[in-house]
Amino acid sequence: MMKSLVITLNGDDRSGIVESLSKIIVQHQGEWVESRMANLSGKFAGILLAKLPEENCDTFKATLKASLQDLNITIESADSSKAQNQQQCYKLNLVGQDRPGIIHRISSLLVKNGATVEDLESEVIDASMSGEQLFKANITLCLAEGYTIEALGEALEQLANELIVDIELG
Repeated sequence: MMKSLVITLNGDDRSGIVESLSKIIVQHQGEWVESRMANLSGKFAGILLAKLPEENCDTFKATLKASLQDLNITIESADSSKAQNQQQCYKLNLVGQDRPGIIHRISSLLVKNGATVEDLESEVIDASMSGEQLFKANITLCLAEGYTIEALGEALEQLANELIVDIELG
């Protein structure tokens, strides 16, 4: 029987991290299912869903931790029956002048309107003409049963006016 594992890794970035990780998964007859990985200011950060034969999981965990000792590694069993496949999911794009607390304000509004963050990417960039700092976020969110996209859209519109940002919800 196959077992799903969620693996998180972080530490100083260097060449070969993904190759080493994928090699260990293959050596243990595993499958790389889904991942998000990035270099943030010289630090490697990654999260990965892998499936391995249950009888190989213990040796996989030991081999992974021994081979990638320079990284902080957490491995947890995942229950695929808890996946949120039944929810309605939407994309939210935000662009506006950078200021502290933008993500907190958005995430608080999302929670109050029955939404969970499925995926979040953000960055601060220089505006091309003014040289000001712009905050950009791309969020995939999912609505719980009983909540509507119309109500969420209205709440986001009010927040966009308060923060003076552009928000697109689709």
